[in-house]
Amino acid sequence: MAKPPIRPSADGNFEVDLDPSVVELLEHMCSELEALLASDSPLLTRLFPPPYGDDTERNEGYAALAVPELIDHRIEAIASLRSTLSAQKLTPEELMTWMRTLNDMRLVLGTLLGVDDDAAVPEVPEDMADTLAVYEFLGFLLEVVVAALTEGTPDDGWGTG
Repeated sequence: MAKPPIRPSADGNFEVDLDPSVVELLEHMCSELEALLASDSPLLTRLFPPPYGDDTERNEGYAALAVPELIDHRIEAIASLRSTLSAQKLTPEELMTWMRTLNDMRLVLGTLLGVDDDAAVPEVPEDMADTLAVYEFLGFLLEVVVAALTEGTPDDGWGTG
């Protein structure tokens, strides 16, 4: 059986074996997310949900104080993911950064696709098929990362290694 592309290693770190096309896709997604974080795009809504419900004044105060720091942390995480994209080994901290950044990418794409909290992917127009494919692939990759972090493997036929 094929090994998952990210898996625990005996030394407490994680082995990584990504296809070059996946590395290229993730590099592109890093660039896209960085560009979005430098904007006020509504696609960022799910990355920075309003913490105070409908209280506009408190939400605006929170956004003014906290969001710039949250953006800085996300940009640092993107840089970390980017710097380790071709690595064959990741530390647990690096893989946790991957997980958070991949999730951010997926949340942005989900917003673009109109995915809501019900997690159902709506019908998308033909011109969004590639975006949907990337969204689904990021979900798969997140599953792989979570499985590696919990020292298991997704139940999709890989077996145990």
